[in-house]
Amino acid sequence: MKLSEIIEPGSVSIDLKPDSSEQLLREIAALASSAEPLKSIGSEVIYNALSEREKLSSTACGHGVAIPHCRIRDMSGFVAGLVVLSNGIDFNAADNEKVDLIPFVIGPEEHPRTHLQLLSSLAQVFRNDELRNNIRNAETSEIACKILSDNASPEEDRSARSGKKLLHLFVQDESVFDELLQVFATAETTSSMIMDADESTRYLMNIPFYAGFWNTDIHHFNRIIVSVIRNELINATIRNIEFICGPLSERTDIMITVSDLQSVHGSLES
Repeated sequence: MKLSEIIEPGSVSIDLKPDSSEQLLREIAALASSAEPLKSIGSEVIYNALSEREKLSSTACGHGVAIPHCRIRDMSGFVAGLVVLSNGIDFNAADNEKVDLIPFVIGPEEHPRTHLQLLSSLAQVFRNDELRNNIRNAETSEIACKILSDNASPEEDRSARSGKKLLHLFVQDESVFDELLQVFATAETTSSMIMDADESTRYLMNIPFYAGFWNTDIHHFNRIIVSVIRNELINATIRNIEFICGPLSERTDIMITVSDLQSVHGSLES
């Protein structure tokens, strides 16, 4: 499912003026309740679901952006929208910035994987400084909606032959790991797994022949993300990774390898 397919023009507003996070969630619930998949649900149910999710942890993700979301049983489909505030409000953000850009997703409880993919797509879109500024400067809700829709689901490169590849992402920089992991939640047919890893030096230092070459207290963050990805998504995946961590040619703590897969059986959808 593409994010651009579920953004409801009627669920986009630049005119709301809530004075608290609670009021913001109530106004999002009222705004979203007019969308077809939510017409039979009611704004109070939507508000309660949004509020309960927010109690788990803040959905603020930095740079003035928060992505409230919730799952509601027996919805007929997903709804996405956007609220842009002229004055930011406190949303318990980790970077302590007030929030003024609030995209949101509401979806059926029965489809958690699709929900995660849509959330991750929104998170990636709103990492873009230029897009955030363009939406903040939008003069109408219609313009804000178009900017978001146009950027929500970029066209995939269909020139590559069909099939899948195996991608390994080696990460030693803990500060960007969570963001990098989100990249792998956006591809609908991607199966991924995380592996903890030790450097070979941790073992070599215990071999008498190599004694003294390394500090015995050596300990680095080491994770490997292993993912099966469609061929046509490989280049986009690498671009998204570099968007987070910069050019890989300039990194010595992040590395990607990609190899062909001769055969794939089964999947990891859970």
